Amino acid sequence: MAFEEYIKSTSMGGHISQFSSPSEKKFLNQLLDKIKIIELFQSSALQKYAFRLIPFENLKMQATLKLSLLPEDSDIELDDLVILELLDWFKNSFFKWMDVPKCNACDVVTQGKGYLSPTAEDTAWCAGTVEHFVCPTCCKSFRFPRYNHPCKLLNTRIGRCGEWAICFTFLCICLGYEARLIVDWTDHLWTEIYSESRNKWIHCDPCENICDRPLMYEIGWKKKLSYVIAFSEYEVQDVTWRYTCNFKETLKRRTLCRESFLLQCIYSVNERLLSRVQIEKKKYLMSRRVQELTLFLTPPKPESDNYTGRTSGSLLWRLSRGEIGSLVPQSSYIFTLSSKDIEKKYLHIKYSCSSDKYFRSSDHSIEGEGWTSCTFSHSNVFRKVEKDWKMTYLARTEGSSEGIVTWKFDFENCDLVIKNLRLNLHSEVFDSGKVRWLIFPGLENNQPIIYSPNDVCPLETQHFRGTKGFLLSAELSGGKSWQHSQIFRQALDSVTFPFEVEIHFDKISS
Repeated sequence: MAFEEYIKSTSMGGHISQFSSPSEKKFLNQLLDKIKIIELFQSSALQKYAFRLIPFENLKMQATLKLSLLPEDSDIELDDLVILELLDWFKNSFFKWMDVPKCNACDVVTQGKGYLSPTAEDTAWCAGTVEHFVCPTCCKSFRFPRYNHPCKLLNTRIGRCGEWAICFTFLCICLGYEARLIVDWTDHLWTEIYSESRNKWIHCDPCENICDRPLMYEIGWKKKLSYVIAFSEYEVQDVTWRYTCNFKETLKRRTLCRESFLLQCIYSVNERLLSRVQIEKKKYLMSRRVQELTLFLTPPKPESDNYTGRTSGSLLWRLSRGEIGSLVPQSSYIFTLSSKDIEKKYLHIKYSCSSDKYFRSSDHSIEGEGWTSCTFSHSNVFRKVEKDWKMTYLARTEGSSEGIVTWKFDFENCDLVIKNLRLNLHSEVFDSGKVRWLIFPGLENNQPIIYSPNDVCPLETQHFRGTKGFLLSAELSGGKSWQHSQIFRQALDSVTFPFEVEIHFDKISS
């Protein structure tokens, strides 16, 4: 429904239309777009179809087992624990994250080329945005429509936070929960579920598999929140104040519309939504709304210091959004070319985890002692020595969901460019542990080329030919334990090198 048509149908319509600016009209239209998505959730046929996709009995069984282990005086009920099981199943079994698509012919990561116009079919599935990608090898074109229709998402099961939150919110409704879609105007979405036992709305982020941690965006992700709006069948609510500790600074960032205009919009929309609700239900909803608004009068306080950065999405994607947490250069070491390297047009760097030393082959010297001595940055990684097994390796720190190590190679100090690159990077994973190797070609903000452990053990490529350097990163995640993703594992008496970077150079053409 268009802005003017919708506004005319409400009692506040004349007041809003008379005083709103074009930017405020745009803001309200954005609200209305989200309401359209919520309306799609109400299809009983679609709910029945979605319910059959959920392994409800298994989730309920797991939740019942956990409930039996809780103290008798706990305020947690079975429905609360089912939500935790649903979150875990949704993230780890049902939905997948989309960073950048791979070319299905060349098996290489494609490159973003902007946007395409949506087709009639895209529009029918509520995809107003279509991202465009091209394979750098074969030039094949790929489309990624950003679907907002729950029916389509039940089949594609892939996307980013918007698709994740829409689909997860819908599945919660299909299980009989009262759920609402939460839209953060700084570009994130998640879910809230009303807990009858705890008499409050509970924050649930399906991308992160995290529940009841509303301050993680501001404290852990370092987000500068402005508007956080909740959308459900019965109401639209400004819930920003649940997600920020600093009301004063947040208010300064709310510049898209006047506060009075936002209140008028919410009142007007809610008046229409509640017009279809029976009087007793309306009284209950109004009472609950007053209770929620009362909570927003006082800024929340962090319940602990244990807040981390975003874990969904690629490292590059999270870095670009400033949502990685405390990843900062801790040694800022940069590999450059020595005079002997320049003379030979050759560089060979090796690291031994057993001796914990880096070596430069050109002059047979020790480049650095200690694994951190030659890293450009690292976060949540340490060197483990297993004295009983006489083994050593690098792994992520206990309790962290992801570790990252980066090495930087910069050859701007000479007239040489890379001709050929050879890598030998060893890693081991156990259970569901994961290791990814990312190479950022050049020294600009380029998209990374992502390699699996098998690809770099060894890898010889000319993909970086003509560049003046690169960043090399190892990303460790997954598994049931921090030990389940390891790099550079070797025996303590080993004389091999599980980390090798070997480069041949060409002179820059005149």
